[in-house]
Amino acid sequence: MKRTISTLSIFVLIALFSATAIAQPGRGNRGQQANQRMLDIPAEVRSEAHIAVFDEYLKLSDTQKEQIKTIDKDFSERGKELREASINRQRRMVEMRDLRNEHQQALHKILSKDQYAVYLEKKESIQYDIRQRLRAYSDKGNK
Repeated sequence: MKRTISTLSIFVLIALFSATAIAQPGRGNRGQQANQRMLDIPAEVRSEAHIAVFDEYLKLSDTQKEQIKTIDKDFSERGKELREASINRQRRMVEMRDLRNEHQQALHKILSKDQYAVYLEKKESIQYDIRQRLRAYSDKGNK
């Protein structure tokens, strides 16, 4: 009898632990949907948000705004081509990282030393504000 109760207790514990492990909340495809919504934002809108936030923080000249618009368009097209390329996921990730780094270097060339110093100091806030503007645009388009 004691052996049956012990065995039964062990099975109950195993069942409880396995049920909680299976029931862990997952991200599912919500993250993928959010990423897709962000990718569906037109390049012009992305660039406008980018320039608007940069202008708030860095006080861009008209020439700098045009230069940023040009490099944003170029890198957007290159990113789209890379996403559509038939290469494996790991290689795509590496190439996307390289593309982002190249974009940062192009921005660095456009900004003055003082502007770049402010950019580095406030980079997280700038990136956050750009993402918030793009999310607001995305949410407005989905309602």
